[in-house]
Amino acid sequence: PSRADGSNMLSAMLDGSTDGEQALLLRKMAKRDTVTKLKALGELREALSAHGASWAAELMPHWVPHFVRLSGDGSWQVRESACAALGQLASLLGRQLAPHLRPLMAAWLCAKHDPHGGTAAAAAAAFGVAFPNPRKYADALLFCRDELARGLAER
Repeated sequence: PSRADGSNMLSAMLDGSTDGEQALLLRKMAKRDTVTKLKALGELREALSAHGASWAAELMPHWVPHFVRLSGDGSWQVRESACAALGQLASLLGRQLAPHLRPLMAAWLCAKHDPHGGTAAAAAAAFGVAFPNPRKYADALLFCRDELARGLAER
């Protein structure tokens, strides 16, 4: 992770926008080691189950850049686990996911078309939770169209 990631995390902890458990999980997800990232993603899913929607809502602004990075990880296990965690977040947050769609959408769509079938299935399942009908899916794509164009051009 870059020094900026660490300083952003530290400032988030100091200003109270994340609790210690969230900060620790985010720090583990920022490591280079695949095993550490996988453990952190598993711990995140356990914490989401234990803490619920309000904890997830507090985490979401900090999770988004991590998901974008993890969804492009070299390990298919990390990519798949990140998509599964995003699905769990979408399930907990419902409409509260909307403010975070723009920065997420390009990475999420790329994950839906990942060459590893499990990753693509996890990303598609997360989409199904977030957008249960074709109309909502189309509305989300329209809402994010500018960010999608930029994000897909960068990838």
